[in-house]
Amino acid sequence: MRPQLFPRDAGLTLRMVLAAVATPLVVLAALAAIVALAPLRIDIFVGIAAVIGVGMALNDRERTRSARAGSPAPPEVVATVERLCLAADLAPPEVVVNAERQPNSWVVWTGRGQYRLHVTEGLLGLLSPAELEAVLAHELAHVAHHDAAVMTAVGGPGAILLQGGSKIARGWPMALGGMVAMAVGWLGSVGGRILSRYREFAADTGAVALTGNPAALASALMKVSEGVVAVPTRDLRAVAARDPFHLLPVAEVHNRLLATHPSLQARIARLERLEARVQSFRP
Repeated sequence: MRPQLFPRDAGLTLRMVLAAVATPLVVLAALAAIVALAPLRIDIFVGIAAVIGVGMALNDRERTRSARAGSPAPPEVVATVERLCLAADLAPPEVVVNAERQPNSWVVWTGRGQYRLHVTEGLLGLLSPAELEAVLAHELAHVAHHDAAVMTAVGGPGAILLQGGSKIARGWPMALGGMVAMAVGWLGSVGGRILSRYREFAADTGAVALTGNPAALASALMKVSEGVVAVPTRDLRAVAARDPFHLLPVAEVHNRLLATHPSLQARIARLERLEARVQSFRP
């Protein structure tokens, strides 16, 4: 029944493929134009920015992989994850609880096909068992779709240039080269954020396919959104850097072009359509 209830969204898949292909091409085209048209010293400074950005990215990745902030998850949470992984034919990730008030969840790729699933104390205290199951299924859908690898491949070059460019733009005489690298990196980051929004939709759909309960995920998203608003801004600033991986972002983004997630309203609307489809198949 699953293929009938939750057929592949061809339009969403096409948009994801286009974003995944177009983003690296735009970055490569911009770099080719710089090499062909810009003075040699600008080319050298952009190259330096790229090297520095690669080093920073490797350090960030190693820090993320080695970070073990969190305590072991309660047995009932681990059991739910293992049951969902059995249904999805996935190797169960390590599950940890972070002592944070903001309700959220995210997945970290720790290398060699291994993942760590994070949930916060705020999330566990907020959601019902069915809602928590839906959120865990959403995170496991990210694992099944290899989102960490895909987003690294698509957004990596732009992020490298953006980080490296911002580093060397602080000092003269490399400031101009740094700003050029940042401009190219910004183009790449926009494409990566667009793809990220599409992949959130795909993870929502995957969660529904695993649980058969779109209403539970919709309810969880609304509760998490309300819970984030209730947390002091200073606490949210401390975790905003993780927003690309969060179930829901905590930072306020006024320009939708730069958002890492689709709007809550758009996600709820898609889940409501899935709920109507589920109900039509039920006797």
